[in-house]
Amino acid sequence: MREIILGQSTEGVGRTNAITGTLVVTDSDVTAASFTVDMATLTSDSSRRDRQVSGRILDVASYPTATFELRDTIALTPESLEGAELTVTATGTLTLRGVTKEVSLPLVAKLVDGTISVNGSVEIVFAEWGIPDPGISAISVEDRGLLEFLVVFGR
Repeated sequence: MREIILGQSTEGVGRTNAITGTLVVTDSDVTAASFTVDMATLTSDSSRRDRQVSGRILDVASYPTATFELRDTIALTPESLEGAELTVTATGTLTLRGVTKEVSLPLVAKLVDGTISVNGSVEIVFAEWGIPDPGISAISVEDRGLLEFLVVFGR
């Protein structure tokens, strides 16, 4: 998310590797996919920011995970099955901070050496997800942020 701290523009970025999920490919279609993120493991470059995010902002004690579940089948192209990038929009349900909504995620997927990497993002307008204003006295924050992910699926 974009922040202004004491007049200086910066970007707050949180990361985690605590993601689990499944991807089901039947013939040349992705018929099911889901992943779960352990939100308590989200960290940034600032322990003060991390305390605000895990406490007041995302309330990970009450909402410890975020999840995505694919709704519609995704057809794979012959080229993608040979390792070419596949650009698609996936429709599914995202649950974040206890709020579940249908979302469309633009994705880029690639098959390499038996693993499928899936990269995507979605803009999160905080108020629409019940996320309180992340700003505090000397820090102002935009009303939205970008949720980005890279998930690698293996057999």
